[in-house]
Amino acid sequence: MEFRLDRPRTNQYPTEAILDELRRVAAVFENRRFTRHEFDAESKYCKGSVVLARFGSWQAALDATGLELAAPVKKDRSFISNEELFLELGRVWRLIGHRPSKDEWDHSEPRYSYTTYKTRFGGWVNACAAFIEHTSESANPLAVGVVSTQLPPISKSTVTPIDASEKRGIPMKLRYQVLMRDCFKCVSCGRSPVTHVGVVLHIDHITPFSKGGKTVRENLRSLCQDCNWGKGGDHEPQPNLALNKGAPTSGAI
Repeated sequence: MEFRLDRPRTNQYPTEAILDELRRVAAVFENRRFTRHEFDAESKYCKGSVVLARFGSWQAALDATGLELAAPVKKDRSFISNEELFLELGRVWRLIGHRPSKDEWDHSEPRYSYTTYKTRFGGWVNACAAFIEHTSESANPLAVGVVSTQLPPISKSTVTPIDASEKRGIPMKLRYQVLMRDCFKCVSCGRSPVTHVGVVLHIDHITPFSKGGKTVRENLRSLCQDCNWGKGGDHEPQPNLALNKGAPTSGAI
């Protein structure tokens, strides 16, 4: 064999030969619609880039085969627990050293696809935020050994709606909005769970709830555990650490 620097150009691939390869790969997938990436993995003749250059779009190429391709069957990922997804995200996150991008995720040979996380959490950033929250809550000593007590159901007719801003508890959506606004960092010292191992973020009421502060985004901020617990007399009374080791005064994230 003679080794040469030149290589076949796109226009050197006959259209009918490309179509034959598309049909062959379709047979591998039992005549269901397949993606360009799946074609690249199975093709022995050319890559998907050649197909796109020839037909302009992937759908146009599949239509040109004359085959009636069935829609792909969606993979059921509901059996995968959030815990399993978080374990894998944590592994890749530590491997890369920061929040993975889509390309970094795909090149890390993950157990679960990027799309699986987007579908489960409504977006990749949402998935990463949920992971940070899960990691922080796992380090929260109050999360261990909590006993759940089932209460009798309450009739809807007896429930009086309460404005969310009047509640001390911070809804998940609002907590995430505050974290996003504050760039997942402590607004006091600048540390983040992403850059500093062991940092736990709390969502803190700027004007204490006990002094009339509302549970609204404008009155909330991200503080690390150390800054939140060291607020002193200007804020709400701290817990008795001798009796309740490490209990946060606001929602840990």
